[in-house]
Amino acid sequence: MRALITGGAGFIGSHIQDKLIDLGHKVAVVDNLRSGKKENLNPQAKFYELDIRDEKLDQVFSEFMPEIIFHLAAQNEVPYSMDHPFEDQDMNIVGMMKLMELSAKYKVNKVIYSNTGGAYYGDLSQDKIPTREDTPVLKPTSFYGVSKASAELYLKLYGNLKNIAWVSLRYANVYGPRQDGNKEAGVIAIFTSKLLKKEIPKINGDGFHTRDYVYVGDVVEANIKAIDYPENDYFNISTATEVSNNQVFETIEAELKTGIAVEHGPNRPGDPLHVTLDNTKAKEKLGWEPKVDFKTGVKLTVEYYSKNF
Repeated sequence: MRALITGGAGFIGSHIQDKLIDLGHKVAVVDNLRSGKKENLNPQAKFYELDIRDEKLDQVFSEFMPEIIFHLAAQNEVPYSMDHPFEDQDMNIVGMMKLMELSAKYKVNKVIYSNTGGAYYGDLSQDKIPTREDTPVLKPTSFYGVSKASAELYLKLYGNLKNIAWVSLRYANVYGPRQDGNKEAGVIAIFTSKLLKKEIPKINGDGFHTRDYVYVGDVVEANIKAIDYPENDYFNISTATEVSNNQVFETIEAELKTGIAVEHGPNRPGDPLHVTLDNTKAKEKLGWEPKVDFKTGVKLTVEYYSKNF
């Protein structure tokens, strides 16, 4: 199989790249290296340093002739989207449209979309948590969540009009090795990097905001499962478990034992209070479920950063 990964030099995309190569597939990566890193590239992958909105993407398709696309390239930071909504829209929505136009032109068989679940559903009442896939989005909280949700609609429309199979995977908060601790997203990577530098981490708000953390290795397995899934569909990829920001810090500190105390700052615009995603549909239909619990995942992540610090 010939697989093209957009955003394949990034955190999640590079892990999918490695898995596909291990399975014997031919892989090409498109990445503008805005957040991706060359050191994440597998030497067996063909690399195109390119923005997915660039007209030269047509040449990539004509040269590599992908059969399947794993679409991860995105503007993926909530705070950035709140300050730059038009850029967020252009990258996430227009980028998807251009990708699907080329997928139709070059007869791509399938597109597997890395969507957000954490920002998709917005603010919800406690009775809607864990959140199921068909929960109405009545109160979105960020431009990022809206642009990624809109891109899924374009995926569905193009797929159905142009006969391109598709699967949308709505991720909870993904964490693990290779996540950038210098960005505004990825609290586990950020806290770990801060503590290793003997700096004081800051929690936005009182620390009782909760998220659903899913390990990157489990996310990769969901993508692999989606390859042979026979329907057009969308799934929450999650653990269905609430973890507070305070618990995140305490779990990391229990591994590193720095003695550093966390500080609290103001709430961050665009962040919902609680996000936990129901994964029943993925278990029942996709045949996927998370295998790495939070404590084990944090341990693996901390070990990676400690070795690469």
